Amino acid sequence: MFHPMSLLIPLMILLPNLLFFRLEPRNMPGEAVRNVFFTGAEFIGRIGVIILPLFYSLHMQSVFEVLALTLMLLSLGIYYSGWAKYFKNGRPYRLLYTSLMGIPVPLAVSPVLYFLCASVLLHSSCLLIFSLILGAGHIPASLVEYKRSA
Repeated sequence: MFHPMSLLIPLMILLPNLLFFRLEPRNMPGEAVRNVFFTGAEFIGRIGVIILPLFYSLHMQSVFEVLALTLMLLSLGIYYSGWAKYFKNGRPYRLLYTSLMGIPVPLAVSPVLYFLCASVLLHSSCLLIFSLILGAGHIPASLVEYKRSA
C-alpha cells in the first residue's frame, strides 16, 4: 500500500541533489576508476532507500521512535549544512567530501544515518538492509573521492 506521507523521507534527502544536477561542482578532478563493489552497493542501496519508504507508514508511539526521529532530523541538518557550505563557497568539488563538525564525508555519512533512523520510524527491516547496503557503497566511495580531491 502506498503511503504519501512517507514520500517526505526520500524527498528531504533528494532536494539538495536536484540543485547539484543544475549547479555542477567546480575544479572537478579527472574521471576516476570506480570500485565495482562500491558502485553496485551504492546503486542498489539508493534505489531501495528511495522506493521502500513509500510503502510503509510512519510510527511515533514509543520513546525509541522519538529518538530515531530526533537523530534523523539531526542527520538531515548536518546533511543540509554540508550542502550549504558547498553552495555558499562557490561549489568546489572537494567540499562534497571534506569533514564537517568532525564528521568525515558528511554528505555520505548523514544520509545513511538518516535512512537507518527512518527504518526505525517505518518499522522496516527491508529499509534497514538497504540503508546498510547504501552505507557499504556510498561511504567508502566517498572516502576514496575525498583522498583523490585533497
